Amino acid sequence: MDKTLKTLHLRLDSTSRSLTKNAISQLIIKVLFTSDLPLTIKEIGNGIKDVLKTAIAPNRIEEGIEKLLEKEEIIYAKKKYSLSRSNRRTLNKRYEDSTERLDRLVETYFTPFHSDKALVIDWFSDATIEFFKSYSKEWISDICHKKSEKVKEKSSDIFLHIKRRTFNNKDLDKKDYAVLVERFVDCIINKKDADLDAHLWEYGTSAFAANLLQSSIGADPISIAAFRDSKCVLDTNVLMNIGLEASEYHNTIKKLDGIFSQLNVTPGYFHITEQEYINTVSNLNKEILRNVEKFDYSVIKETDDHFIQSAIKRECSNYEDFQTFCQQISTPPEYIESKKKIEIFNDDPKLDIAIENAQNDENKKTELNTIYKNVTRKDKRDAPLVHDVGIIAGIEYYRNTEKAFILSQEISVNKYSHTKPTVENLPLAIRLDTIISMLAIDNGGTDVNPTDFSNLFADMIRFNLQPDKNTFKITDLSKLLDTELQIEQLPAEEVVKIANSLHGNISKGLSDDEISLELNREFQEVKLKFVDDLAEAKDSLSFEKSEKERLKRQEAKSANVIKGLYRKEEVEKVDKYIKRSRLIFFGGLPIGISLLSCLGVYLYQNDSELSNFLSYWIALAVNVIVWLLTSVFISKPMIARKSAKQMLEIEEIVERRYEEGIK
Repeated sequence: MDKTLKTLHLRLDSTSRSLTKNAISQLIIKVLFTSDLPLTIKEIGNGIKDVLKTAIAPNRIEEGIEKLLEKEEIIYAKKKYSLSRSNRRTLNKRYEDSTERLDRLVETYFTPFHSDKALVIDWFSDATIEFFKSYSKEWISDICHKKSEKVKEKSSDIFLHIKRRTFNNKDLDKKDYAVLVERFVDCIINKKDADLDAHLWEYGTSAFAANLLQSSIGADPISIAAFRDSKCVLDTNVLMNIGLEASEYHNTIKKLDGIFSQLNVTPGYFHITEQEYINTVSNLNKEILRNVEKFDYSVIKETDDHFIQSAIKRECSNYEDFQTFCQQISTPPEYIESKKKIEIFNDDPKLDIAIENAQNDENKKTELNTIYKNVTRKDKRDAPLVHDVGIIAGIEYYRNTEKAFILSQEISVNKYSHTKPTVENLPLAIRLDTIISMLAIDNGGTDVNPTDFSNLFADMIRFNLQPDKNTFKITDLSKLLDTELQIEQLPAEEVVKIANSLHGNISKGLSDDEISLELNREFQEVKLKFVDDLAEAKDSLSFEKSEKERLKRQEAKSANVIKGLYRKEEVEKVDKYIKRSRLIFFGGLPIGISLLSCLGVYLYQNDSELSNFLSYWIALAVNVIVWLLTSVFISKPMIARKSAKQMLEIEEIVERRYEEGIK
């Protein structure tokens, strides 16, 4: 659905439509360049058809031509168009520059190689095409935003992509495969010079132009799915246009025949429509024959009545011929053209009852007449009103069990449809010109895939149909990138919602400008919604963050209190150790040693000349000196080291006790 929405946005966005006109103008120039002779509009259209593989609406070609005439880029003479000599010389020079640039790039970044140089140049061009088929968005991002490295981020994917393409190239020497792929990726990601920039811009803008052109042709997938396998109830005003050669819808209806056949759409009408058709055409036939009888053929053939003009196209020239014509159109046509037979949908008694009940319902008639009066400022005639109420009742009966819609030009029927929901994206009623637009009958039809521009892009390069380097600006590419990224970032349900809403507006027959306006409003609403959601998320995140910080601070305070208690206990343990050590080393140990010394003097005293008293004092003095020395140089440093070590271990012990406590 993303691709479909991107395609519809490109098709309907006002900026994209303007850029698409530029792309068509460039295509017209290239078609004229390939012809040595001036061309008519029809011949230009055929040239464009050869490129796009489908015809486009004539008015789109006319708009492109008018734009080129205003800029004096083409010449109009004798109902034909051509390029001026100076423009032709400019284009020739541009193509020569492009060819020479490719040669220089291959020489600069890919030599040496074993293959023929012309083959390597072709390979390089093809590899660049493959790169832009898959990585245009990344390239646009990198040239629009200086810090972007999207192409570099995709280097592995690019390598594998180009490798697959290269290894399938049977013209190149196999020995060149690996090195050419490596050099290409290195060239795209790491190299930068004027030639390379010009080469990438030429191919990148060609891919951009191809995307714009392809998006503007072909029926979108939503419309195709909506109409497929449905039932089409034809209103009288549509039946009266089928088969009339002079009808403005004649060629379109012929194409509708083929598309209905492809999509398995079953056309038909109700019995009430058959009666209205017969009565209406009968009155028209009387008027035609009256005028033919009254006026000369020279007068008759100048009338703008499409019934009379259709008769003239059938070579009617006298009263009898016109009588034959009137007889031919007196009953509804049997085929839309040649493929789809027009059925009569009155084989269901319940359908007849539903139609009859509605036609007798005054409320329904009043409702529909009010719709008509709001538009026309007058009441609808009774007979058409009763018919339209009946055809609406019939289609509503069908839509209870299957896909069905009315094809009608009638105002009130279509306005009524706008008030009712779609069934599988199929509206209750639709105008002929709206279905022409939705199924792209004059603009590619259902055979063209508008979401895939790759083949068109490749053809534009191979046939030298690249746009002029000044056709698009970086800002144009940036607009496309922003739109694609915006769609990709939307939730899937929002994409579906916008796409279906867009399809609904198209089916209502709104103008392109109105559809574009509504589309932009849808995007803006989603943007605002996400801004609100983001703000709410930020507020929630901010509250959550502050709450976490508060809890963290509270937890830290609690932890500090607990750790403080553990720290106090451990410090007290160290203090006790120091006191105990001091008591032992500076009190108990000296006293004990002194007592032992005195005991030794007492036990081992001999006939020494020293008195007992002096012996004891000498022993005590020696002990004091030893104690002082050991205290200063041994005991005190040892206690200090031990206590310092224990103090250093306190934090580790506190953390360990805290961790064990919170488990």
